[in-house]
Amino acid sequence: MSRVVTALSQDGDVAALHQALHDAGLPTDSLNVIGPDESTESVSHGLIGAELITSTDGGATGVPGLTNVHRPTTFFRNESIPDRLGDLEIPDSEIDNYVEALQRGRSVVYYFAKPETIEKVEAIFRSSNVTNVRRF
Repeated sequence: MSRVVTALSQDGDVAALHQALHDAGLPTDSLNVIGPDESTESVSHGLIGAELITSTDGGATGVPGLTNVHRPTTFFRNESIPDRLGDLEIPDSEIDNYVEALQRGRSVVYYFAKPETIEKVEAIFRSSNVTNVRRF
């Protein structure tokens, strides 16, 4: 069942789309934009400890069961744009098209709709200043 409406915006300005959703009585907090210059690196919510083989002092390695090094180390995870787009249920066969659009300076606009409002949201997207409206 389709739940996400996506589109491309030339400049990332979704003020008119936001207003149209508001005027239709739809929640606007479900409207989101992925811009072409968004940073995707983030700190993970976990820690690496001595139960994994890790380097804790610039060269020495903690080995489970052999060392008692318990200095947790925060690690970074890089959530790629294709991963973020995949979270929108965009099929793998179409991800490259969205990535290319982002590389060309466009923004991906998306809205998480309820099953009973998806038709209305899609119609609003189609009547707004966005292109390539799709439902996934």
